[in-house]
Amino acid sequence: MVTGTEMAIRMDTEDFLTPESDAALEMVLDALERHDATATFPLVAEKLRSWDKLGHRQLIGRLARHAVGYHSNTHSVHPTIAEELAPLGWPAAQAAFAAREAAGFAEVEGAFGPLACWTQPGGNWTAAALAVVRTWRIPMEFSEAWNSYLDFSGRPCHYLGLLHWSPPVCAPKPFLSALPGCLDEALALVDSALGRLPADGPPLCVVAHPTELCTSAFWDVVNFGRGRMPQEGDWRPAPLRAATDVGAAAEALGRFVAELRGMGLEFITARDLAARFPDRARNACLTGAQIRPMAACVLEHASWAVCGSLALSAAEALGVVCRALCVPDAAAIAVRACDGPSAPPPADSVAGPLTQSALVEAARWCDRFIDQRGQVPSAIPIGRSVAAPADFLSAAARVLRDPEQTSVVIAPRAVAAEVCVKPPARLHWDWPVFAEGFAPMELWLQARLQAWTLKPALSESAGTAGAASWSGEVRRGSAHPVPGRLHPPAPTTGRPTAPPA
Repeated sequence: MVTGTEMAIRMDTEDFLTPESDAALEMVLDALERHDATATFPLVAEKLRSWDKLGHRQLIGRLARHAVGYHSNTHSVHPTIAEELAPLGWPAAQAAFAAREAAGFAEVEGAFGPLACWTQPGGNWTAAALAVVRTWRIPMEFSEAWNSYLDFSGRPCHYLGLLHWSPPVCAPKPFLSALPGCLDEALALVDSALGRLPADGPPLCVVAHPTELCTSAFWDVVNFGRGRMPQEGDWRPAPLRAATDVGAAAEALGRFVAELRGMGLEFITARDLAARFPDRARNACLTGAQIRPMAACVLEHASWAVCGSLALSAAEALGVVCRALCVPDAAAIAVRACDGPSAPPPADSVAGPLTQSALVEAARWCDRFIDQRGQVPSAIPIGRSVAAPADFLSAAARVLRDPEQTSVVIAPRAVAAEVCVKPPARLHWDWPVFAEGFAPMELWLQARLQAWTLKPALSESAGTAGAASWSGEVRRGSAHPVPGRLHPPAPTTGRPTAPPA
């Protein structure tokens, strides 16, 4: 794996109201092609449809030489994705996203074939979207540190079954609309990022929009800023820059790409990244000799578990632990894909001593639930009480690690990976298309619950999972605190619903 010498350029292609933005896209493609550079182009379906109206379908062939992703159906038209999904629970949010986005995805995929990534429009980051787009054979979410709810120190990870990458962006914001004046600043940012990059660091990243070359304000803010929703007949193009400024900006972009080449940078796309970081837990099996040390790792760190080239999320580890308790003599146990819970655990979850036989019986219930629903339950019934899944995983892992004990204590335990979900104060809910005061706490809560699925993305060059030991420490390089018990705004009580028969 080449490290420290790569650049991922992402060009969000979305402005379907400004016809001149198509010429700007041609200029971006010209600049890249002159220097044999490839980029990732997340594309809005309405932008694709506009090419039919304007007779610009030649852009499809030019874009197809790069990696094309899906960037939503209509981007900033209200209600946006986050606005529609914010009041909905986990299953309803997935259904709503699929209903509004499936047709647009099908159009973009029909024009380009299998797509390289999903990129949320602006601040519309939602976990429910990821749960849906993975079913569309999209292998990766390509976000960025500004808008993603996740903070994995700029490195790729797996989350909800997708490769997720939300790196810091080493370019001015906005970038292309500030060229040529910001060229020296942009190059200095790249040079500085290269100087800070560790030996095993991920690629650098630049994010921009082709329409920036020709406009002086964003098309969506002009029409839909701060929650405005004019009649479609009143939508208008973005204000244009002077033609001489556009030409100078395009020339500066070409110089920028040439300078990146001169720094020794190679260009990488979302498609390359998805191939580089496969999830080896899919269809993997753990032998009996691997399960006990894996359980000890989960017990110590309450997060993911890594052994050589194999990484298990806390959700996958729960499935393995439950199956191992149910079938103690199994020669090998398959790793099952598993989402996080739909809701937080009840406020009155049980804590205290428990016999091993009662815990094993609860493990059987949880094993069936995971098998039939493909997710972690919100609570696990134990006799007349319920246990929070994180508390139960810790207790079950302790029994696997020390099978001679006859009783085990269930104690409060958080899933440490929750610390990789940013606190609300760090989220980009001030995206200028959202109405003032928009704060979708339910979407944040869903992201925290799905931290059960988070784990490092290991490259093809990672070692094998043979004799390597298990590790799983969550590095807290950010300023957010270690999470405590996660509860909804209003506590829920009661026993969980049994899995379907």
